[in-house]
This record gives sequence, C-alpha cells and structure tokens, in this order.
Amino acid sequence: MKKAILILAGLTILPIVALAGGNAKVNWLNPEDYKDVITSDGSQEEFVAHTLKELETTITRLAESLPDGQTLEMNVTDLDLAGDVKISGARTQHQDVRVVKDSYPARMKFHYRLLDASGKVLKEGDEKLQSRTLSASMRTGSSESLGMEKRMLRSWFKRTFAK
Repeated sequence: MKKAILILAGLTILPIVALAGGNAKVNWLNPEDYKDVITSDGSQEEFVAHTLKELETTITRLAESLPDGQTLEMNVTDLDLAGDVKISGARTQHQDVRVVKDSYPARMKFHYRLLDASGKVLKEGDEKLQSRTLSASMRTGSSESLGMEKRMLRSWFKRTFAK
C-alpha cells in the first residue's frame, strides 16, 4: 500500500518537474519596418499578428529546454519570410500568392541575451539568420505553417545553446 501511494505521489509531481525550465521574452521592434511580412490574402494586421505570435510560440517552446531560471531575451529587428508575394490571376480576379523557392530564403535579425535567474548575462550576441535552401528544407517532409522560419530558429537554438 505504501509503495502504491509513493508511486502515485511521484506521478503527480512528475508533470510539475516536466514544466520546469527556462523561458523567453521576445520583443518585436518596429514590425511595420520588417523587410517582408506581407500577406498574400486577408488582413495585413491579422497576418502580422498571427505570424509573430506563431514564431514567438516556437521560441518560447525552445526556451523551455533551457535550465531552470534561465531566460532568453530576443529583440527582433527584421524578419523576411521565406518566399516572395507575387501578383497572379486574371485582371478581373486578382489574387496574390507567396512563391517560395531557393532565391527567397527566410531571414531574421535579432540581438539575444541569455540570463540566469539572478539576471546575470550568460551569453549574448547579434544574429543574422538565413534559412537553408528550399530543397534541403523540403527533405524534412514538413508542411507546417512558417516551416522554414521555424526550422531556421530551431537550428540556431540548437547550435547556440547545445549542452
């Protein structure tokens, strides 16, 4: 009976331990000036908000793998999404599309700082990321939204904060 209680107690504590880790603070500086965060369809404001939120969620999830109490701060100064928006369709039925190919990689510029629990800077730097070629990224078989941008961030995080 005692063993069963200990096991049950251990299982209830486990999710709390799994949630421990680092966190992230992302500041999107002057997003209206970013090189290319342009919608091919719908509201530009909604597209920008959704895009930045999705990328911030990716960064936050990556930061959760940092040791307890560490914080990754990022000040993003530019974002250029993979692809380029082109006008297509007949004159009467105008519709823009985002064309993604090797000549239009994703790019991102930011300054980052990794802080410990007391606020001491452990690591910092300026980054100018560029995604790998489309053919290389397509081999991963992912069709996730902002896939090239997310893979670019994951790769940078792994290189920069590898244990």
